[in-house]
Amino acid sequence: MIIVIGTFQVEPDHREEFVANRVQLMNHSRAENGCITYSFTADRIDPRAVVLTERWTDRAAFEAHIAGLKSAPQPAPAPAHLTREIFVYQADEGKPL
Repeated sequence: MIIVIGTFQVEPDHREEFVANRVQLMNHSRAENGCITYSFTADRIDPRAVVLTERWTDRAAFEAHIAGLKSAPQPAPAPAHLTREIFVYQADEGKPL
């Protein structure tokens, strides 16, 4: 399994617009082969933070997603992020807690 965790920093007054602007991309990604989870979510404690969470069945599905981002629906112009930090992890299948 591939897990992607990212944090985007945006101006607090534009955060909801930033997230709403990515709904079309979230829907597109969730329909891709091998996508388990794909979401941008506003952090309820840090007013600047937006968290990206992705889970993919395997590396091939994730790499196909990355390759397809150029042809994916592009968000309408929206507030730019101030910073972003994204990490990709290889994990086992996990188990329920």
